[in-house]
Amino acid sequence: MRLRLQTITLSLLLVSCHFAFGQSSFKRAGDYYALQVGNELVTSYIFTEVSEFYEGKAWVNKGNLYGYIDTLGRSVTDFVYADVDRFVDGFAAVSRDTQDGDYGFVNHVGQEICTLKYSRVKSFENGFAAVQSDSNWTLIDTSGSEMMIPVFDYPPKVVSERFVIVVKASKWGVIDSENSEQYPFIYDLITADGLAYLANKKVYLGLL
Repeated sequence: MRLRLQTITLSLLLVSCHFAFGQSSFKRAGDYYALQVGNELVTSYIFTEVSEFYEGKAWVNKGNLYGYIDTLGRSVTDFVYADVDRFVDGFAAVSRDTQDGDYGFVNHVGQEICTLKYSRVKSFENGFAAVQSDSNWTLIDTSGSEMMIPVFDYPPKVVSERFVIVVKASKWGVIDSENSEQYPFIYDLITADGLAYLANKKVYLGLL
């Protein structure tokens, strides 16, 4: 699984091409990039891949590994990751070993909030992120704690702390963030706005 949705293809960029975020931009010379703040280079030309800034941070490649920097060029993490993604809601998905699919998250100060052990992860949304262990999905919160046993067929959809749409044994239901059942696992489909389908009939659950 590749998380780098914003990879810049170096061969398509001009030497003078900048990727701006406020007063910060990446400047290219040959195959390498430096970070420029205003008119001043604050790093040397050491990066081989760069992303745009999201939530004030960009992932960059130095050598064969990735890390994050802020808009002033300061390192947010060490360069230890084989795969990275942009920051969403204060967290970014990372992996040190893509062969084994060991993914987890770092927070806005570069701390790993959980063990990098998941085969797949989804971005944080409404304070939770869906993560997959083996073939089953569960949720973690912003501290990295798993909210429930991984038993779900697909990534849970967090509508709010009160309503989380999940699929178990091919049936759809709704739980809350404390794993209490709100609507039983009897539905053939439940959409994010609370429209449920049962035996070709539509039922509005009112999740919003």
